[in-house]
Amino acid sequence: MGLKGRLICQIEMKCSGHLLYEHFKSNPHKTSIMSPDKITNFTIHEGQLGKANSVVSWNFILGGKERHVKQVLHIDDEKKSITFNFNEGYMNELYKSMALTLIAVENFITWTLVYEKLNENTPEPLNFMEFLIGLIKDLETHHVGK
Repeated sequence: MGLKGRLICQIEMKCSGHLLYEHFKSNPHKTSIMSPDKITNFTIHEGQLGKANSVVSWNFILGGKERHVKQVLHIDDEKKSITFNFNEGYMNELYKSMALTLIAVENFITWTLVYEKLNENTPEPLNFMEFLIGLIKDLETHHVGK
């Protein structure tokens, strides 16, 4: 089995996908309020909210443990997409490279996770994709009716 992979999940939302795109673009610091059992902290290190090439970090609960990741953001307003390029933290301990893209189209959110494992013993990041699905459902609950 190869070391490179791609996981894709598309979810129909009860609210506009654009609301969730705007949330991650402009208000990610509010995520821990909307999903406190998953996100414990968000920090912006370089740049500013809503701007490409900003460097951010997240603390989150995965597998019952608090984890940390640092990412560089690529934002494409025309395509309503945000790519989170992982450059430090928990995922970089398991994967040589990882990029997560969120795309909002109408009332659908698509997560695409592209990765390269460090070795063949590294598991596929299915638990992280499951975490992302749960996170987006938590945020959906907050945005329904808006």
